[in-house]
Amino acid sequence: MPKKPNWLKHKDLVYERIINGQYIDGIGKIVDPLPSPDDVRDVMEEYFKVYSDRSFRIILVEDYNDYKIFIQIPDGKSSYDFYVWRAILKDGVLDIKVPTHDDLAKFYVELRSKNKVIEEYLINATIKLVHVNYRWGIPRIISYYFNNIEEELKREIGKFLSTLKWIALQEDINYPPKEKKMGSKYALAIYALLEAGFSMNEIRRVIKFR
Repeated sequence: MPKKPNWLKHKDLVYERIINGQYIDGIGKIVDPLPSPDDVRDVMEEYFKVYSDRSFRIILVEDYNDYKIFIQIPDGKSSYDFYVWRAILKDGVLDIKVPTHDDLAKFYVELRSKNKVIEEYLINATIKLVHVNYRWGIPRIISYYFNNIEEELKREIGKFLSTLKWIALQEDINYPPKEKKMGSKYALAIYALLEAGFSMNEIRRVIKFR
């Protein structure tokens, strides 16, 4: 029987805090550019005290009305770690989850199938967001690559990129390159392999997820 993910033990409390509005507003703290991988710990400490205050907190960091991203402190992979939660409100029902690489890969593939422009440029957008040489903010990415597509599709791209953004920051905070670790390169590699035609099952044979 598969091991239950650690985040499940927090789900009821996170749900209660979100549904009752008991969270901190962290919108707009990290927008453009994203901090470089080696600077993520310092920036996250500056804005959210992820290291110096490990008390239980829920922080809203991205808001698309029916789709929100929260971070939850603490988690235990490092003394800086946090969980990334996505919250979807549909027909008055709130669904929350810590998105996995599989969830985001599915989101990516579904987005690519919706529009020829997205199919061609979503990998470029992902690179601009995560790669150390760019670290562009999401509004700049959408304006640059997807300015002429439907507004609803822009919103869906924004939801995907916003979720990936915080997962990439989480990877960088736990596995910073200055400690000779890979950080968000792992996340970026997944989308390069998806573009090359790999399935997630095949990707797991190439990349060891932590």
